[in-house]
Amino acid sequence: MKEIRLFRLRKSIFAKFTFSFITVGLIPLLILSFFSLNTFGNYMERYSINNFEQMVIYAGKNIDDFYNKYNNISKLMYSLGQQGRYGQFQELIAEQLSLEDPLLAVTVDNFLQTVVATDIHIRSAAFVFTDGKYQDLSRDGSRIDFRAEYPPQQWRKALSENPKQLVLFPTHKQEYYLESNTLVLTFARNLIDVAGSPGLDGNVVGSLYMDISLGAFDEIFQHLTISQEDGMYVTDQEGRILYSNKPEKIGQIFQATDSEVYHYVSHDMPGSAWHVVGEVNKDKLFDKINQIKSTIAIVIGLCILSLVAVAVWFSNNLSNPIRNIIRHMARVESGAFDTQVQIRSADEIGMLARGFNRMTDRLRSYIDEVYVAQIKQKQAELTALKSQIRPHYLYNTLEVIRMSAVANDDEEVADMILSLSRQLKYVLDYGEETVTLLEEKTNIEQYYRLMELRYGDHRLAMDLRIDGDLLGCLLPKLSIQPLVENAIYHGIMPKSGKGTIRISAEKDEDRLIITVDDDGVGMEASKLERVRDKLKGQTASEPGSEGIGVKNVHDRISALYGTEYGIELNSTLKIGTSVRMILPYQKEGKEQ
Repeated sequence: MKEIRLFRLRKSIFAKFTFSFITVGLIPLLILSFFSLNTFGNYMERYSINNFEQMVIYAGKNIDDFYNKYNNISKLMYSLGQQGRYGQFQELIAEQLSLEDPLLAVTVDNFLQTVVATDIHIRSAAFVFTDGKYQDLSRDGSRIDFRAEYPPQQWRKALSENPKQLVLFPTHKQEYYLESNTLVLTFARNLIDVAGSPGLDGNVVGSLYMDISLGAFDEIFQHLTISQEDGMYVTDQEGRILYSNKPEKIGQIFQATDSEVYHYVSHDMPGSAWHVVGEVNKDKLFDKINQIKSTIAIVIGLCILSLVAVAVWFSNNLSNPIRNIIRHMARVESGAFDTQVQIRSADEIGMLARGFNRMTDRLRSYIDEVYVAQIKQKQAELTALKSQIRPHYLYNTLEVIRMSAVANDDEEVADMILSLSRQLKYVLDYGEETVTLLEEKTNIEQYYRLMELRYGDHRLAMDLRIDGDLLGCLLPKLSIQPLVENAIYHGIMPKSGKGTIRISAEKDEDRLIITVDDDGVGMEASKLERVRDKLKGQTASEPGSEGIGVKNVHDRISALYGTEYGIELNSTLKIGTSVRMILPYQKEGKEQ
């Protein structure tokens, strides 16, 4: 019982419509949704990562500018002139040291004031002489604790190992100032007496130390969109963290997490040998993307449910009226001709119900009155009509149209109809399938007349060279016309300018050879070989491909007279095509 119900369900229009709706709508929607979600997700992930990489690169360029700025400030010792004094700072320091000038302290103090005033993030500056004495100046007026070792021994050592370069001391607390634990970076550079010796090979006369507050980094990174889970790190060439938005990691050696939770982007700064490393939490980075994908997936799911619901509703509304009509038809089959279907709509289903009702009314009338007589009468009328449909009806109709064109002085249309009428009479003549060359020539002239009227004598010309003795030769009906048609459409029409078709006939021993030449566009060697292969039957012919008409003529000739007869084809690109039809020489009235 279940199998019968399942079979009926598969055969029902309800199941077919529902399946069609789901197949046509649901499957493409699922495929499109799948690819759209994947494409959108991949694009947004690449965009987010690329955006974070650009942010790291932007920070790196600013950090590089930060380094270069303080590097240039440290070089003021060689370029800054002293107000009211002759000479630059480095020259004055070297001279005053050698002369033990009491104005030395004033010169250094003026220079330190200039350095501190140059940038707001320079918290303090100190100039240390070679004998260990120093002068310092801070932005808040505090002084270095005289009890502290300043500068530390490791700073002196690092500066002595790099006497001509700017030296950076990593982030540290300003413990050498009283009651100050501020985190700073320290830049240091030696002052070399370049006036007393050539180049930078002179003696070191002092060293400049600048403490830079981490606010300089804050100013750079505050413009970046960084969440609390993400990290931005500035490290020196040894990997020590100089600055980070996570203060607890400043001063530590940077180590990337091995887990798959974070994505790291690093940007190197060639000017300072520093690195900017960005650390982004992948889950947080793609959280919004996943939310959007989930929303889209929910919308797609709702669309799928709606599509299925609409498919079931539409199929049910369409199939229920049809089932109702089927039930009434079953009653009519059982003999209840008074059955009427209730019409509930004006659409096609309503029209079908209305037609069913009219059918039952007429059927009942026929059965009650003259059912049998009328059926027989209709059969007789149908037979008479079939016997009257003959070609002369078509000829007479075309003649009426032609005379109407003549009456309207449209001679060209009249000539075209006359040529078409003669061609149809020739084609629809159910006589012998073998005709004389004269009859075929006349048909070709009628066909050419149509083509000449269609394209004009400026595009097309035909040259017939047929000896009168050969006009009585026999050949298959409509064997030359397809070759002429092929020459016009594939040879002459693609050519710019006028083209000529030459038709000649000659006798070669016991053979009749008819040649159709054109000076059209010709064929490439590869195309010519394909057509020849089709003539030989080596490749199958497909509808719409080249050589179909030639192939049909060749097959008819070979079937009638044998495989030694048929079509030979030659063509040269941009020169033209020549088709030779080889037939047995037979005259009208002779035994074939």
